[in-house]
Amino acid sequence: MTTSPVAGRPAPPPSTAREVPDKNKWAVGPLNDGKQAYALPTEWKSGALHHKISKERLSSMAEQVTPAWNSKNRQVQDAARAFWNLCWSVAGEDVARAVAMAGHGGSPNPHRLLWNLPLMVSLGPQSPANDPGMNFDPDTEPVPDGPGTRRMDAVSLALKALETAWLNAAEADNGRGVYDAALWTTLHGHLQSAHIAAERVARGGRVLYPPLREQWVFDSTTKQNLRKGLTPFPTTEQGLRLFAAARVHAPSIAAYAGSATAAATATVRATVSGRRVTLTLTAAEENVHHVCVRHTLTFFDFTDASRPRPINTFWPGVRTFADATALAATLLPGIGRSCLRELDRTLGNVVKADDWLDEVLEISNEDVDGRMVFYNVQFTEVDGTDEAPVIQAVIESFAPDGADGPGFTRGDLDLIAGRL
Repeated sequence: MTTSPVAGRPAPPPSTAREVPDKNKWAVGPLNDGKQAYALPTEWKSGALHHKISKERLSSMAEQVTPAWNSKNRQVQDAARAFWNLCWSVAGEDVARAVAMAGHGGSPNPHRLLWNLPLMVSLGPQSPANDPGMNFDPDTEPVPDGPGTRRMDAVSLALKALETAWLNAAEADNGRGVYDAALWTTLHGHLQSAHIAAERVARGGRVLYPPLREQWVFDSTTKQNLRKGLTPFPTTEQGLRLFAAARVHAPSIAAYAGSATAAATATVRATVSGRRVTLTLTAAEENVHHVCVRHTLTFFDFTDASRPRPINTFWPGVRTFADATALAATLLPGIGRSCLRELDRTLGNVVKADDWLDEVLEISNEDVDGRMVFYNVQFTEVDGTDEAPVIQAVIESFAPDGADGPGFTRGDLDLIAGRL
């Protein structure tokens, strides 16, 4: 079932058809059936497969495979064929055969092959609380002897390097992309590193790699599963000290709780499925207040029993309402650009732009100018024309979603509250 990174017969040529398979029915039989080979926690139900590199970004790569395979530039052709052959080998015999059988005339579809690489997916629970959208969704592990800090595992580190190399190439030459031999050689190296790391874990003849239970948290109150990601998790003793120090001489922010006054705004523009969209994103003072009482050590409301998520994360440097407002102003432009990308990905094919009214985007793992962020945004108005809609949106919440701030489970927060 397993293959070495250099073994295996040459792959058949990628399909020349420009078909993109249905993303909702992406998994071939051996991969989907592979979930049954493991005993999963009850709260995971029948389990689900979560892509580390999103299907959308893998598709952008897949679109260049066939042209590079058939390139008249011999160096590009050789490098692309070496990468494709490695993908075929990494897929394993059962998955590769199923991908080929699903293609036109037995030719493997590049999208389907990249989507179905076993090392590209992580076996976890159904419908987790965090949705990374198009963002990288790594497997993580605790740093040995670290103060609750986490890191990507070796497979995810290599795949993240692969994704970064691809995105840099796609954005080169003013967005026209540079897909040269050096790129395909680089992708080959990163994929090979990922496969070598993955094969250090025994699969026992299974198609899928074992599930990493440690990186998931289940909340019995909300019945939600959440991936820990790169968020550091201090002990309750460390957390008690953090909260106690942050709450000394904390000012009152109660006056902002119901205020609709705008605290920060940002306007961004992009083309979304042919429409020229202008989005103005606003954080009202009541939204900033919400961030303070849910996601800051200084103002966190331990008495609020309605917390909807199994983990709360905290902006450690926010000690005043002005700090939170300044942070909102800094993050809003990047979050706005992310909103338009997600709109294009998930709702770009609406009949009318008016259909975007009241839509909610809740995205995790978003890199906003170097900070990993979770955000919740609602579209409140859609004006302008259908060809050039003007959208008003409100950011309901934003929180750190990586190494920028500590996280605590509901149980840890309850323990801290009893001693604070």
